[in-house]
Amino acid sequence: MDSASKIPPDSVPPARKPKQASWAASMAGGAFGLAGAMAPGLTARLARRLMFRPRRLPPSEPGRGILATARVEPLHVDGQTMYSYSWGEPGPGVLLVHGWGGDAAQMTGFVEPLRQAGHRVVAIDMVAHGRSSGRQASVRHFEACIASAARAHGPFHGVVAHSMGAAAVTFALSRGLQARRAVFLGPVSRYDSVWEYSRRMMNLPPQVMPRIARHAERWLGVTFAEMEPARLAPSMSVPLLVIHDRGDRESPYEDGALLAAGWPGAELLPTEKMGHTRALRDPDILRRAAAFVSGG
Repeated sequence: MDSASKIPPDSVPPARKPKQASWAASMAGGAFGLAGAMAPGLTARLARRLMFRPRRLPPSEPGRGILATARVEPLHVDGQTMYSYSWGEPGPGVLLVHGWGGDAAQMTGFVEPLRQAGHRVVAIDMVAHGRSSGRQASVRHFEACIASAARAHGPFHGVVAHSMGAAAVTFALSRGLQARRAVFLGPVSRYDSVWEYSRRMMNLPPQVMPRIARHAERWLGVTFAEMEPARLAPSMSVPLLVIHDRGDRESPYEDGALLAAGWPGAELLPTEKMGHTRALRDPDILRRAAAFVSGG
């Protein structure tokens, strides 16, 4: 995975109050729409910087308490510091990967079921998330963080990933990440829905979006097609369980169904009334995920 371990530098200055930074909150409204019509090139550059800047939220309970019981280790990813959290004695390791705007605390519901199944558990705060440094992130950044965690704590028996984290794991698997089993919850499999959501949130005219994509691909050094899970799925061989809620408003159920259909041998578990994040705390889902990762 060494060839994929470099991440592009942040291209925005540090915020004075990073935990309150949110492009959606600060830039929503008509300003971008007007600017996009008058100066599409400049608008595309500014919008790209803001679109890849996640907001930070403080870790919620009980996740904060579970993180307090972990062994904490800083890892270095191209000038940024990311934090890893681990539980349990040496054994088959399972990596927990959060999604966009999330953090390791979100994934801690899996710690105890996986430990009871005999696993060592590792969670990470991606760059620009949780305690980790940085202001900008992407699937490319996430993949570099996963590679760093694999070097420090791997090899991993399994991976449990949520939302955009699942997209990053798919990209990481295509770049050489070793894992025997994977569970994805509410995965993103197509970036067109992500782009459209961002466009509406920022009130951008449609004609600006191709410019933003080109700016982003130059910055990242990789095309979105190369990172898109739906395109990568047919080449995958890792046994996969996809858990996706039919009413998920952040990552459409169709994304999970499409990914499972294209991934050889993947299983799809639809849920109801769990939305995008409730499955991360549901006891039955936690047990089923742990059983699948363990091979049962």
